[in-house]
Amino acid sequence: MATAKRLNWLNTLFLTGTLAAAVVLVPLRLWTSGLRWSEVLVFAAMTFAIGTAISGGYHRLFSHRAYKASWPVRFLFLCFGAAAFENSALKWSSDHRVHHRHVDTDQDPYAIANGFWYAHWTWVMEAKALPLAGVADLEKDPLVRWQHRHHFLIGAVVATIPLWIGLATGNVLGHLVFGVALRIVMTHHTTFFINSAAHMFGSRPYTDANTARDNWVLAPLTYGEGYHNFHHLWQWDYRNGALWYQWDTTKWLLNILGWMGLVGQFRRVSAAAMTRARLHMEEKRLRERLALASPGVASPMHDRLAAARVKLDGALATLHERHEAWQAKKAEWRAKGSAKAEAWREAKLEWEAAMVQHRADLKMAWLEWKAARLEIRSSLVYA
Repeated sequence: MATAKRLNWLNTLFLTGTLAAAVVLVPLRLWTSGLRWSEVLVFAAMTFAIGTAISGGYHRLFSHRAYKASWPVRFLFLCFGAAAFENSALKWSSDHRVHHRHVDTDQDPYAIANGFWYAHWTWVMEAKALPLAGVADLEKDPLVRWQHRHHFLIGAVVATIPLWIGLATGNVLGHLVFGVALRIVMTHHTTFFINSAAHMFGSRPYTDANTARDNWVLAPLTYGEGYHNFHHLWQWDYRNGALWYQWDTTKWLLNILGWMGLVGQFRRVSAAAMTRARLHMEEKRLRERLALASPGVASPMHDRLAAARVKLDGALATLHERHEAWQAKKAEWRAKGSAKAEAWREAKLEWEAAMVQHRADLKMAWLEWKAARLEIRSSLVYA
């Protein structure tokens, strides 16, 4: 007989109580007083600031060390992150690192195998103490240690900013309802959706080794965290939406802070590695489709697909190597300080000529790959 799970009553009452308060008070406030622009602006500003502190601070900076940040940025992320009421950055990072190390196993704190709602929030309600693990690097940071000791008090101070705005504007109740109650619920559940929905709904373009999925619908709600399949393969990348058209407000903000000199040393996976991962997944799906074809049709297609993959992979590798070599060459010239302009121009012209040829080779390899893919997809002969 299964033992009933005990509840952490403080977490349970806080999560369900804030949700109940928002469900009751928001419609009541709208019905009695309507909606004021100041309430909308304060709610949006607090939601964005605190959500970004979780995404850019708790997650990408502290949990994954995806970039370096100056102390003012770390301080603000720790203060506003505390107002999410999702524990300290140290504890949050510990749980999250365990999740990545043991994703989809019994040791995963919020494994999706235990169900959508368990991964979403009931794991937080359980009275199980997860010890700190794998965060020795963070424990050396005095700011992180300070926030760990006082995170609830810090969070309470930041979370009640709308109250002081309400006192100043004579609209205390409206700002409490939208800027505090509704904001807390919004912050909780947008974070929780990454643990639940992003492991259940969406695509897996880079890997199927775990349940994490890319979900473009979640991206705007979670400050760019919706591209979770990418993240689980390259968790150390400071981006989640790595492609230029993918919504990732946290990445954009970090880029601005980087331009200002407040953050830096961004870690990025190469475009070639991303393309190779996508090709691997596409090839795997094409081979699954070929398994349905008759042997007479499948055998030559297998050979053609393999040859096209080898050629394309080689072209991508060569292009990547040339790009890396050029970056190293530029760093070498910069280190010299005063390089002769003529020598620099010659080196650049040589590199550009080589890149023209490599791009032509890559284009031909892509054409062969697409032809092989089209032949497989259009085949109608099955075993």
